[in-house]
Amino acid sequence: MQLVGLSALEYDEQYYAEHKDANLDYLGHGYWQEEYAKMVSKGLPVGSVVFDGGCACGSILTGFKKLGFKTIGMDLSAYMIELGTEHFDNDELICGSLTNIPLPDNSVDLVHSAQVLEHIPEELMEDIVSEFERILKPKGKMFLCLDAIRDGETKEMYMGDPTHVNIQRIEYWSKLFKKGNLLFDVQSYNNFVRSEFKPTAEVEANFFEAYPYWSVFTLIKE
Repeated sequence: MQLVGLSALEYDEQYYAEHKDANLDYLGHGYWQEEYAKMVSKGLPVGSVVFDGGCACGSILTGFKKLGFKTIGMDLSAYMIELGTEHFDNDELICGSLTNIPLPDNSVDLVHSAQVLEHIPEELMEDIVSEFERILKPKGKMFLCLDAIRDGETKEMYMGDPTHVNIQRIEYWSKLFKKGNLLFDVQSYNNFVRSEFKPTAEVEANFFEAYPYWSVFTLIKE
């Protein structure tokens, strides 16, 4: 979703209200979130641990919870975490920085993060990706969705939200994610492109087709 006309600079009550008015309610949960979780977690055994980096209120995470996964979310916003704790039944929501995730090494089966990394200053990126890799089990997977500049696009296309402080070209993210023991997971990307799951029951388009501005990276840890 490309948002316009937002003004909040902090992830507080104003930020939540502006996004709700723009039809992005962080407490919204229903068909979209449940089908999205099915798409992202395809092939993941029931009981696996899912970590959502930048979970906001935990609405998407709740979709994973309903599929039988253990769910852990983390967000910098105390306001969002408080709202999510009151409204959803996830296993754990943590307020803090993704540069210091309070989880053991090799403890998570799936790291998920959607529309988050473009909100975080560039100087923190390597530490965050290292933390994602650290907590991920060997053969564990990542599904990272973000706004990035592709051929024919401009940065201004993605600047409707003033908290988008790290809009980069797609090549930047590709190089960043290539470090350490992470490999690009082509099979998982193909599953995303061809997925039978879709954002609404009324249309035939799947998530890949319905959101052409998403840039998705699927990774696996050696």
